[in-house]
Amino acid sequence: MSVGTIHRPARCELVETPDESELTMAAESAESGIQPAIQVTGISKRYMQNGTPLVVLEDVDFEASDGEFVSIIGPSGCGKSTLLNIIAGLDQPSSGTIYGRTDEDRLGEVGYMQQRDLLMPWRSVLDNAIMGLEVQGVAKAEAQGRARALLDDFGLAGFGDEYPHTLSGGMRQRAAFLRTVLADQEVFLLDEPFGALDALTRSQIQEWLLDMWGRVQKTIVLVTHDVDEAIFLSDRVYVMSSRPGRMTLVEDIDLPRPRHQDMVTQPRFVELKAQLLTSVRGEVAGG
Repeated sequence: MSVGTIHRPARCELVETPDESELTMAAESAESGIQPAIQVTGISKRYMQNGTPLVVLEDVDFEASDGEFVSIIGPSGCGKSTLLNIIAGLDQPSSGTIYGRTDEDRLGEVGYMQQRDLLMPWRSVLDNAIMGLEVQGVAKAEAQGRARALLDDFGLAGFGDEYPHTLSGGMRQRAAFLRTVLADQEVFLLDEPFGALDALTRSQIQEWLLDMWGRVQKTIVLVTHDVDEAIFLSDRVYVMSSRPGRMTLVEDIDLPRPRHQDMVTQPRFVELKAQLLTSVRGEVAGG
């Protein structure tokens, strides 16, 4: 695989008549001429806790277009990770649809990088990177060849045969992202992957991620608590409410690309940050 190669998974047809919110989202997408890579409509999620229903998500609408970078921010415990788990097929909604579907067979349709890098300590960097390809049935020699071809792009040249304990935090995250990219899905879900990194490493890996995103041309959905990070990386930012989580604000990030760290002190960046922080703090106070 070369960086930038895209193999799009087949879309399933609608299995039920779309409701009004689905039709509205479809109409907006048609007007823009951009096909949604992710379309979540009316998603709710309830659990039973000590015999009492606990509503985690309530009537969530969310979409990300092909090649778009979208972030989700909100108070702790509002259901951000639960939403990603549902999109990835690791959990099922109590109601609502993904891509207009109600079926449960979504596993493997997206790349998913969770909060911890989840590298296997007994496998080398190279062998960790190819795990998704192995699951897909790709021969080990071919999978390793694809991974070796990308080590330099991911800042891992010379480390393919090393083990995770020898890597810095930033290198471990890049190795985990290499594993996600090699799986070659249309959509990448990133659940606070840089939260444990120090500020300098985090700013460096943010710029690196934007460069890689420009090369692979995939859709990325990032969950983060860092408002600066969300603004710096994204085309749009969604704000979720306190539990039960729902989308309360969608902010277009109209900063020019390519982005650079000097932007964080510019007036428009500061203005966007103030708007988003006001929304998030309102949710925390209201929760």
